[in-house]
Amino acid sequence: MISKFKNTFLIILLCLINAHCLASNKVPDTIYAFVTKVVDGDTIFLKHNKYGNIKVRLAEIDTPEKGQPFGKEATRALSKIISKKIVRLDKVTVDRYKRIVGKISYNNIDINHYLVRNGYAWSYDKYNRRKEIKDAENLARKEKIGLWSQIDAPPIPPWKWREMSRQNE
Repeated sequence: MISKFKNTFLIILLCLINAHCLASNKVPDTIYAFVTKVVDGDTIFLKHNKYGNIKVRLAEIDTPEKGQPFGKEATRALSKIISKKIVRLDKVTVDRYKRIVGKISYNNIDINHYLVRNGYAWSYDKYNRRKEIKDAENLARKEKIGLWSQIDAPPIPPWKWREMSRQNE
């Protein structure tokens, strides 16, 4: 009996995973959707009537991890602006985790740019192709805003933080 339950559960789980993966590829280049959850400074969940729940990774930027200095502040800043709001998603790509990678706008504010300009995120140079994102980071650094306000030591980029965390495991 338990074995049959396990098999049924696994089949349902696989169907849900595949449906999510398929859905991310079917999402058009631009949609408007409701923000149901802010996971961290650069990841959110959207709800769309036609496409369901959509996990989105903000394109071109990288925010501090939750355990990093300014990680909680980045999450709070993003949440304060877009939580429970209808936003515009401009899809850039789908990543290896089957998340939509995109630009988010709310009230004509480019949220990705906003986070960098206000010192909550880095320009993710490995993936960034917009000069204005890098310029925003340079201005935030120059003005010592947000994560750039730390005097004692320069902030560790999240991609290096993740790499160090993997090495320590």
